[in-house]
Amino acid sequence: MFKKLINTQSRDFIKTSFGNILEWYDFTIYGLFAIGISKAFFNTESKFIALILVFATFAVGFLARPVGSIIFGLIGDKYGKHYAVNLSIWLMAVPTALIGLLPGYQQIGVAAPILLVILRICQGLSAGGQFSGLIAIAVDSNSTQRNFLVSLVYAISVIGCFVASFVGYISVVGVSYFNPVSDFSQSLMWRIPFLISALLFIIYLKLNPEFHKSEVNENALSLRQIFKRQPKELITMGIIGASGMSVYYLLFTYLVTFMQLYLHLAKDLSFLIMNGLLLLSIILYPSFGLIADRLTNRINSAQRMVFVFAVGIALFVASTYSLWFGIMGLIVMVVAYCAITSYTTSIFAEIFAPEYRMTACSFSFNIGVTVAGFAPLIAEVVSKLSVFGLSAFILFVTITLYYGLSLANKHLAHN
Repeated sequence: MFKKLINTQSRDFIKTSFGNILEWYDFTIYGLFAIGISKAFFNTESKFIALILVFATFAVGFLARPVGSIIFGLIGDKYGKHYAVNLSIWLMAVPTALIGLLPGYQQIGVAAPILLVILRICQGLSAGGQFSGLIAIAVDSNSTQRNFLVSLVYAISVIGCFVASFVGYISVVGVSYFNPVSDFSQSLMWRIPFLISALLFIIYLKLNPEFHKSEVNENALSLRQIFKRQPKELITMGIIGASGMSVYYLLFTYLVTFMQLYLHLAKDLSFLIMNGLLLLSIILYPSFGLIADRLTNRINSAQRMVFVFAVGIALFVASTYSLWFGIMGLIVMVVAYCAITSYTTSIFAEIFAPEYRMTACSFSFNIGVTVAGFAPLIAEVVSKLSVFGLSAFILFVTITLYYGLSLANKHLAHN
């Protein structure tokens, strides 16, 4: 059965999408090891200030994404989407490995955080063309399983997050076993996962991904022309991107920090819970993608799942009293979130005209993701104010997502 679903077109798409594992591995590692990175690169007595600075640096990478989306979007619409997507991987792989080798503040002073910011900007430029480019490729494939293909993008992305979390867990347990106290050991915990990203890049290169230019498309439009044609759609998809990806980064990135600092869980247990959630989502994304291809109105179905997500938030609130209630809430939220994204992500490409699809898809998606990049920083601030701050923030983001889906439904009905 599963073999029939993974046809030749799907296999080719999975091969092209492998680079997405690398992208999401790289971004996830930074978020998971925020505490260790803050100690290495920011010279401050306050752990809270150091953590805020490291999450601000995390957000800086997202500020570069809209620029990267324009650059790689225009390259994709003019020279071919496969060419643009594969080109962006190089700009992600090299900076990530360099972060693992970058000396800390004690070694080179203020140059350390400056270089870290520069490398994060390079990562952000790369990420601007990768994920959304694959969405555009899936929609342009004219496959009857386009939602399944788009859900595979998410599943493959989460594999990157899972590999990051798993490698992080092994690194923490392994280093702790030999020498958990020294500063060198604490540094190794987060540097090893960054350096391992080079192995993923080598695997990607061994797959011989398409890297040739297509014939030049003279009909490709500039971003200004796209804004004149579909301004409301660009704004709407930006809202959905911002709210949807904020939920993603809160659940799959910031949560590890929250569990350690505010639920007082051990680092290895926090990573173990995260690994379980990521494994669950890897199964759920393609499953909901298959369901999405059979739905008559995917947005309405997604909106119903938003209410299920809200139930998960209510359960998570009780995590301060019972860890099991918290885990139940997280599972409900992950199930609902996987359904919502599987049902709606292809709309980022479907809502725009084919001649400028990658540019519009990439820009609207990455404007939203840029806003979402600040979610962990905001989450840390509100969590510091109240242990219920994270739940309240997730609820606010969820309401915004519901509003964005309502707007998208109206645009699609009008078109």
